[in-house]
Amino acid sequence: MKVVFLETVEGSGTMGEVKTVANGYARNYLLPRGLAAPATASLLDRAEELAQVEEERQQAQDESAQGLARQLEGHPLVMAVRVGEQGRLYGSVTSADLAEKAGEILGRELDRRLVLLPEVIRQVGVFSVPLRLSRNVTPEVQVVVVDAEAPEGVEAAVEAMLRIASVEADSAETAFAEESPSVETPAAEGVPESGTSDDPAVDGAGSEAPEPAAPAADAPEPEPSS
Repeated sequence: MKVVFLETVEGSGTMGEVKTVANGYARNYLLPRGLAAPATASLLDRAEELAQVEEERQQAQDESAQGLARQLEGHPLVMAVRVGEQGRLYGSVTSADLAEKAGEILGRELDRRLVLLPEVIRQVGVFSVPLRLSRNVTPEVQVVVVDAEAPEGVEAAVEAMLRIASVEADSAETAFAEESPSVETPAAEGVPESGTSDDPAVDGAGSEAPEPAAPAADAPEPEPSS
């Protein structure tokens, strides 16, 4: 069924978008909820207007999200937890925990569904976790899971862990750069490489080679002596 989206539906379409969707999806979900409507002639005329409204709304959301991302820059999410043997946690760190910690930095509540944590964290360490603050703004934040009873204190332990993580990241980048094959620039077509020439009469410097000497003229035979 061809429909016009009246609201943005993640993974399906944006407001004002004209799209063909499965009949069952349209009849059972989109149409009853007012998220889309059949693409009639009159609604198609409004599609461009709806798309413009959505673009302006998305731009405002992105600007707000960029502001939140700037607030989080340089502020790792420190999770001080109880730790057992071999650095494993008593329990785990979840997306809800990270959303709450980020909310403390931002001064506002953050929906846990915006934390794109693939699985709960069960080990101490430094992790990079994306936050989907808007459709087009997904910054990554550092998460430091540290032993709440670290002998040197939580703050000192966090600083040490961040230093180690930074050194490891630099080493990985250096190793990657060294392993990347160098790209050789091919010689231009029709232009011989330096020091070579397709013309045997021209040497590598581009100057003409000396012509071979002409054979000596036959010398006159000596007269017989008397």
